Amino acid sequence: MTEPENTPTPQLTQSQAKRLRQPLIGVVVTVAITMLAVFAVMGLRPERDVTFTPDVDVEEAAGWTSDVAQFHAIVPEVPEGWTANYARWENRAELGVTAWEVGYSVQEHSFLSFAQTDEPNPAWVNDATRQIGPTGEETVAGLNFEVRENDERRYYVLEAEENTIDGTAIVLGGEATAEEFEIFLESVAESIDAEVETGEDNGGSTE
Repeated sequence: MTEPENTPTPQLTQSQAKRLRQPLIGVVVTVAITMLAVFAVMGLRPERDVTFTPDVDVEEAAGWTSDVAQFHAIVPEVPEGWTANYARWENRAELGVTAWEVGYSVQEHSFLSFAQTDEPNPAWVNDATRQIGPTGEETVAGLNFEVRENDERRYYVLEAEENTIDGTAIVLGGEATAEEFEIFLESVAESIDAEVETGEDNGGSTE
């Protein structure tokens, strides 16, 4: 049996290697110039103003909600400077609940919201409180709220059986100072089952 012959490895001359490197160098230079151009344009372009502060009319939305809900939608009196980001009658079909939901921007890094329903269940409460377990209780305006909090957020839950005013369940919470929470809690509690005056043209019912 004859031994297989070793195939010689092709060797490139210096001129051949130079010709092969030239296209690669051209690609690298082109990419570098393109990136520099992009960075230059980004540096010259003014930064977009992404600040957006909506101011939803909570009373108007509550008027419409009270037409379809079996309870008076809460409209708390909040301090001047608090702006409503949303006020909606929300169908949470996946939880089997329809709820009145309102959220406020309090300061640049503070946000408070509440949700109210007359058809609560544990799944809805757990979802509204981000699965945070009970950590205490607090009485506000004669109503017993369950407290749920962690290092980032705090929630107050008024169970339907604890609501001696209109029997709705309420979850409120967010990120705010102790003083802001106190103001919000008292305002929400005092607004339960309160009739809301709405404009004649929106068809809102307060009965």
